[in-house]
Amino acid sequence: MHFFRQRQGQSLLELAASLMVVVPVILVLIDCAFLALGAGTNDAVCRDAARAAAGGPPGLLAAGSRTVGTGAPPNKRAVGIIKRVYQSNLPLKLRESAEVQEKIESPVPAAPHGGPVIGEVAVETTIDVYPPFLVRALVGSQSFAFKSRHSYPYTYVMPNAEGGP
Repeated sequence: MHFFRQRQGQSLLELAASLMVVVPVILVLIDCAFLALGAGTNDAVCRDAARAAAGGPPGLLAAGSRTVGTGAPPNKRAVGIIKRVYQSNLPLKLRESAEVQEKIESPVPAAPHGGPVIGEVAVETTIDVYPPFLVRALVGSQSFAFKSRHSYPYTYVMPNAEGGP
């Protein structure tokens, strides 16, 4: 009977020692999963925001490259997509602002004839990920920022105001 108690105590000691290694490893894996989820979410949101920004009129109908301001239509369309996805109970915070750049090539469609806008829109978004367990303590950072950048060609056609084809 004494030998059985000794083996039982040894088993409990081995269990406690193994849990001291296994539990932190599992917590770090969960943190890494949140980091991967944040990076993937940001990439998908950035792609959708760039697609939305390219789906309408440009910010300025003139040839050249420029950063689009917050009041311009491409920026409004991109931020609208970001705000739609922003709601989350996860430890992820997608920044509501986005850097939107457009590049319009010549020839620019002239009024009243219209025509396709040739160019592209690039959108850059950032997400802050707050791992819930050990990674923050190990690395010494409260959050990790991930950036993503996608570009899409404009799909907008200036309407013909003359009424002909």
